[in-house]
Amino acid sequence: MEVHAHTHTPRKKWTHYLWEFLMLFLAVFCGFLAENYREHVVEHQQEKEYMQSMLEDLGQDTLEINRISLVNIAANVDLDTLLEILKLPLSGDKVTRKKLYYFLQASIRAELCVFSQRTMSQLKNAGGLRLVRKREVANMISLYDSKIQYLGVIAKSLDEITSDATRLGSEVYDLNYYTSHHDNNYELITYDPKILKKLSNIAHLEQIVFAHYESHLQEEKQVAIRLIKLIKKEYNLQ
Repeated sequence: MEVHAHTHTPRKKWTHYLWEFLMLFLAVFCGFLAENYREHVVEHQQEKEYMQSMLEDLGQDTLEINRISLVNIAANVDLDTLLEILKLPLSGDKVTRKKLYYFLQASIRAELCVFSQRTMSQLKNAGGLRLVRKREVANMISLYDSKIQYLGVIAKSLDEITSDATRLGSEVYDLNYYTSHHDNNYELITYDPKILKKLSNIAHLEQIVFAHYESHLQEEKQVAIRLIKLIKKEYNLQ
């Protein structure tokens, strides 16, 4: 009977297993570092793209603020005229009543600023301002956004006042006269001093809210200008 000799492989030393473990650990760790670095590069690129987009939004916002401010100034002048007319006797003065009809739109006109929220919405959907590493930039963006929200609150009040003015105006003005191009007497539905006084009070209240809105609108414009300069400086953008 033939006997086969068994070959024995030498047992590996513990240092060999340790070396294999270290090599595996280094491979996983280096892969983690590479992936982490790649994510940082992508996030930094995204951040710069967001800031470029933010610059475009801020530029549009400043143009919109300038436009709305001009509209508000014209509306305020018309409200001044309306208030002066409402102080005059109207029942026997066709010319004054005609002016009153002309300035009807002053009491029901309110054009509000529409801000570009494209980039702000994207940042919020991406997890707030997490992608904005520059703390000063992030803080000023937050300030800018909070002022937009506050302007929205004022805008809601102004909208309610103009709705009241429209409702009360329908008790005073005969819109058949207002829309007619023919010569007429521009009679009012009522000459009740109390109702006319209410119309005057609403017009005055509109002026107060307009002034408040315009003041905060100009503050927002200054924040936008500062933010534009800061973003260009921090991210080397034009």
